[in-house]
Amino acid sequence: MGLNPFKDTDLYDLEGYLSKRFIGIVHSVKSILSSFISSVNRKGNEKITMMFIPHSEKRIINFHISIYSIVIFTVLLVSVVTTTTVMIVNHTTTIKEITRLRLYGYDSQMQINHYKKEINNLHDTFQKFKPELTYLYSLTPDNYVDSLWAKGGAINGDSEDSAENNEVQDELSFNINSEDAPDLEELNIREMGQELQTTKEVLQKIKVFLANRKKIIENTPSIWPTDGYLVNLTENGGFSSNKRLTVNNGVTIATFPGAEIKATAPGSVSDIVWDDEFGLTITIVHKYGFATIYSHCQRSTVKVDQKVSKSEIIGYVGKTGNSMSHKLLYQIKIGMEYINPLPYLNKIYRPTVSEL
Repeated sequence: MGLNPFKDTDLYDLEGYLSKRFIGIVHSVKSILSSFISSVNRKGNEKITMMFIPHSEKRIINFHISIYSIVIFTVLLVSVVTTTTVMIVNHTTTIKEITRLRLYGYDSQMQINHYKKEINNLHDTFQKFKPELTYLYSLTPDNYVDSLWAKGGAINGDSEDSAENNEVQDELSFNINSEDAPDLEELNIREMGQELQTTKEVLQKIKVFLANRKKIIENTPSIWPTDGYLVNLTENGGFSSNKRLTVNNGVTIATFPGAEIKATAPGSVSDIVWDDEFGLTITIVHKYGFATIYSHCQRSTVKVDQKVSKSEIIGYVGKTGNSMSHKLLYQIKIGMEYINPLPYLNKIYRPTVSEL
């Protein structure tokens, strides 16, 4: 069983003692506060005499004012001074902020003017670029060059694109005729946006066209078959001492013994034969109906039906057949017709025999 060290009577006595003690403390604090307030009131109600003594013989002016009045006046004065100081500081800060915003606005206006000038310059540059783009586009098949820019990008004639562009044009016309008409720069940006869409479509079509042209060029004979100089040309390109060469439109390239012979286009070796007149002759067939013929070879490095790439070595120059010097007879055929090889040679300069 637990034990309680206090009796019930002792607990009641303790509670009464604590209550009396607390009430006594409260009365003491109240008495102190009353004494302090009374002292303050007594001191505050005391009068102070202020005398104004003039230097002349006028009477002396006396003012009687209480300490309370002086304290209230002092508090009001401090409040007014503090409030005024805060307002002055805030006003100064506001003026500085307004000045800074004005400078910022001035800088912003200068930047806006600069951007407007750049936009107009860009628009003028783009207008100068359009004829060049139009010319390139005119080289592509199935082009709509006459209505390219008038359609605002609908180069394929889609009605949906045309309707959308017409809506934009109507909006521009409405804005121009309205009181809240946009700036010239805004109109230029909108116009360039439409024309850039057209340019994107045009460049895509030109890209496809050039890719196809590149494929054709890569498979067309277009390089010199060997290093050297021309000793006879076709009837369209110069003199010839051989009637058959004139008919066949071949070119003879004089060079040093054993010079490398290169395929002028990718293709397949169709024939390697010996001829009493033209000596060792290599024939290569290419895409698009082209065939190239290399005569007077010393030896061949390829075999029949072998695939060759452009600039691949197929043999070496000799003086086989009826040739009295080291040279290469180069001919091109399209189908069954011999053609002049000169237009298919690249633009690297080679001297003719008349210039040596």
